[in-house]
Amino acid sequence: MFKFLMQLSVISSICCTVSYANLGNLNDADLNNPIIEEGKAALQREDWSGAIIIFEQALQDISGSADLQNFLGYAYRKSGNLTQALDHYKMALKINPDHKAALEYLGEAYIALGDLKSAQIQLDRLQHLCSSTPCEELNELQQAMIEATQQ
Repeated sequence: MFKFLMQLSVISSICCTVSYANLGNLNDADLNNPIIEEGKAALQREDWSGAIIIFEQALQDISGSADLQNFLGYAYRKSGNLTQALDHYKMALKINPDHKAALEYLGEAYIALGDLKSAQIQLDRLQHLCSSTPCEELNELQQAMIEATQQ
């Protein structure tokens, strides 16, 4: 476990600061998958359609990855396709009901749709998951909810 955490730390420091929130924790298979890395690079460039193509291709080999479903949902949401985004976030949560990034982004998608009640459900789930250890995903969704209610 320590080796894995060190790998993530090194990768995080090498990759520079990204312009999007946390997209989820990666497992060892994801770290070594060039398609996932290519898709993440497309996300960093804000090449939403390119990321969608790459991640859809990756689904052929890694359909059971909550992270991959979350990445794809993120790309669809950023491209403006909220219906597809919701589907992929829900698939990520079916694979891993405690996927914090998917909960955050699902909540943000609901906010974009004006469905604050459903967004609040995701916020409540994150508050439960992050009760013992604060998490960035909770802070991000809380901020998005505050901004949505002030409009």
